Amino acid sequence: MKSRFSTYNDGVLFICKPESDHSSFNAVKNPTKKTELDKILKLNYDEMSRREQDLQFAESQGRNLTMKVKTRLRNQVTKFHQVLIEDVLYSIIDLDKDRDGSEMYLYLEEVRKLS
Repeated sequence: MKSRFSTYNDGVLFICKPESDHSSFNAVKNPTKKTELDKILKLNYDEMSRREQDLQFAESQGRNLTMKVKTRLRNQVTKFHQVLIEDVLYSIIDLDKDRDGSEMYLYLEEVRKLS
């Protein structure tokens, strides 16, 4: 009997935003340490294969698709958040919901490795 719930066994990711968006002279700050991030959500994920059309879509946006993951749908997640997986920070290229509205796919581009 198949479960109606998916299992996400590939790992844990954190949906984050920078603690402070701007420096004292109003320049945008890029986090270089985990402590510079506010963790909003913790989600389990499954890594998905990157299809040719996914790679072309990212390239058309001027981005590089590093990873594609599937996780439970959370409406508070937007493309303006960042994703932390282990020590690597990713930006969200695109966020896609599945048909039944229970899962979301995150298209991720690696930003940097954090200390």
